[in-house]
Amino acid sequence: MTVTSRRVVITGIGMVSARGNSFAETLSAVDRQERADRRIALFDASGFSASLGAEVLGFDPRPHFRMAKALKLTDRTTQFAVAAAAMALAQAGWPSDETFCERLGVLIGVSGSDLQAPEVARALQSDGEPVPVDQIPVFADRILSRLNPLWLLINLPNMPSAHVAIQFGARGPNSTVMTDWVAGSQAIGEAADWIRGGEADAVLAGGTDTAIQPFALAAFDQAGLLSASPDGRPRFVPGEGAAVLMLEEETHALSRGATVLGDIAGYASASSPVDSRDHALTRTITAALGEAGWRPSDVAQIALASLDGTPLRAREDAAIRAALDECADSVVRVDYQPAVGHALAALGPISLCLAIGGAADSRGILCNAAGYSGQAVTLAVLPRPSSMSAS
Repeated sequence: MTVTSRRVVITGIGMVSARGNSFAETLSAVDRQERADRRIALFDASGFSASLGAEVLGFDPRPHFRMAKALKLTDRTTQFAVAAAAMALAQAGWPSDETFCERLGVLIGVSGSDLQAPEVARALQSDGEPVPVDQIPVFADRILSRLNPLWLLINLPNMPSAHVAIQFGARGPNSTVMTDWVAGSQAIGEAADWIRGGEADAVLAGGTDTAIQPFALAAFDQAGLLSASPDGRPRFVPGEGAAVLMLEEETHALSRGATVLGDIAGYASASSPVDSRDHALTRTITAALGEAGWRPSDVAQIALASLDGTPLRAREDAAIRAALDECADSVVRVDYQPAVGHALAALGPISLCLAIGGAADSRGILCNAAGYSGQAVTLAVLPRPSSMSAS
């Protein structure tokens, strides 16, 4: 894409997390250094190696839906996304005039779908003779016919982006990013490129996800992620939630009197094999710095992405040192996973928002996102703390 000089700013933040049902609640809980891990209550997780998770508690999606009938067509991740988008719009002071929605886009990142495990389990209960798994007609007749006819419409991965647009009348570009754990951060970067390239004047962008579901826990267990660290605490706490940012072209935001909370200054994505010496984060950090026009000394803080106490964290540390050289030791490193859990595609956006909310000055923030299969994203952001305090 040919990128213009249009600047991209943040005018609203919405969040649902294991530490609160709003950005302010989550930020306050993080400041109190509360941990996210508690016994999973959404379903019986006792059969897994660990049954701790960072669940969203006391969440009611209904106040955030303009059309309540849509609730029956939404799963937990879609409801998180709609709620976070509603809060971002409210903080941004987005006009109710529908003409503003003509160039309002939506770009949400997700890692997958929970597939409504209890319903699938009921459908899989056999009432006849066993048949080979490759007998598709039999599978369709016996299994698919038992599912709710709306099952697919609830579980399609683009449903969060679709419902956000439907609920708030966004008629600009609409898409979904599915790049595993980095999807939410990549959605923010791609949305900023939409605005710079003139495809939209504003975009609701971020990530929504849940790891608190049986299929995800089974995969994490098989991968050994649920095993405890030497101190007995879990290395990986499955989480859930959403963070959506209102991104706007700067002159568009200022013309309507919006408060600017920060600037998206740079973005880069890359991938490399997990066992490669070439860590993708080294390239994304370097490229994001280049797009922002920053020197390594301009970075005050890095929001970390990888699991502590694992080879992935050691590789991220090496990537930071390779990209920032002698400045690496002076940069504050922040890991929000102990506070909010690993919310998969939503972790990067949640971490970015918390880093902005906790910034003491307007120096640069880098927010990393790292996928389990070697994907990487880095966002470079300039916070505006005085505006954040005022809001």
